[in-house]
Amino acid sequence: MNAWHPDDMTLMNYAAGSTPAPVALAVAMHLCFCHECRTHVKNLNHLGGALLENIKPASSDEAAFDALMTKLEGTNHQPVSEKDPIKIASEKKMPASADPLQAYLPTTLDTLPWQRQTKTIGKFDLTSLLDEKGFQVALQKISAGAKIPTHTHKGLELTVILCGGFSDELGVYHAGDFIARDASHKHSPTALQNEDCICLTVLNAPLKFTGWYSLLNPFMAWR
Repeated sequence: MNAWHPDDMTLMNYAAGSTPAPVALAVAMHLCFCHECRTHVKNLNHLGGALLENIKPASSDEAAFDALMTKLEGTNHQPVSEKDPIKIASEKKMPASADPLQAYLPTTLDTLPWQRQTKTIGKFDLTSLLDEKGFQVALQKISAGAKIPTHTHKGLELTVILCGGFSDELGVYHAGDFIARDASHKHSPTALQNEDCICLTVLNAPLKFTGWYSLLNPFMAWR
């Protein structure tokens, strides 16, 4: 059972189809691991469907009602069904990369062409593939026991662990955990000693390193 989950608002927005693609991908990857959140999203979809079936227009103006329904349909709301690929992937115990992340990868996690950032940290950039303005999306590979320099955030950072795990000043995290950090948090993630950690990260603003590593901040600005 996972210990770290998206908050209720994030799951509600995901169920309604109103989250940006990078955030939706992060939530979907967590759902591959987490039966509790999959059930929650399924219930939210059922609730939303029941509300739409029972809603009555407050006005007799059919054009206004049609416009409202068009707007609602534009949210791309898709109920979680028995054939949902995330549910299937989880039940078959497929690798975390199998679905939905696999659609963005040229190969498996084990054979990705990682871009080396340091001797112990690699990156595979997904930003251009999701094509969502204002976000950076990447897979990060941190060697067992390696540490990311202490940093805070200029915006939101979402992390979903795909394999391995890491710890920071606020907890210990394992495969499937969904970790949200913002400008109020400062941490230095350290991969657990027994296995390399691979995680999906979503940012809507650059990281901000502290201490000696603050010299890197001018190079972190987004192009």
